[in-house]
Amino acid sequence: MKKKTDPGISSTLAVVLILSLMIIFAGVYEYLRMVAIVEQVDQAVELSVQGVASENWENIYQGVREGYAGTYSKGKLTDEWEEVMNKEQILKQLKSMIDFQTESGTWVKRDEQGNVMFTLKPEETTVKIINTSLSADEGEALLVETTNTISIPWVFLDSINNVSPVVVKQKTVCGYTPRF
Repeated sequence: MKKKTDPGISSTLAVVLILSLMIIFAGVYEYLRMVAIVEQVDQAVELSVQGVASENWENIYQGVREGYAGTYSKGKLTDEWEEVMNKEQILKQLKSMIDFQTESGTWVKRDEQGNVMFTLKPEETTVKIINTSLSADEGEALLVETTNTISIPWVFLDSINNVSPVVVKQKTVCGYTPRF
């Protein structure tokens, strides 16, 4: 005896399968997009630190080579220590590299269509500069630790419902070792 099947059951199953795959692909896309944004900011911070160190290499080089005060130099006129590398210089370099727009004290990066890709609050950024120790070993680096709070809005969920963005605290550690 031949068993009769309902012809409508397969179309319902196909729709459920397609919707499930779309949700999975949307989730994977969101995850990969967020990882790419965090990596972009991480690389930009590293390049910003490298740029500021390169701009001030004549002042930083002596302190790192001698094993002290890599981010300070003695003022020629005042004979006092002057800061050579600081948070403001690194943030200025970072802002110009990523081409942020400033909105209410928050840096906003937008795509070509004008949608917000991510935001960063510069006042929440911390920069810790760790000088080399006295009589440092060759190859010991001047370290710069930065912590940025990056807010990344959802692409798919935000269009459906007003969902709060994902907030990522990104710590970047950069080293500067001049070649002697």
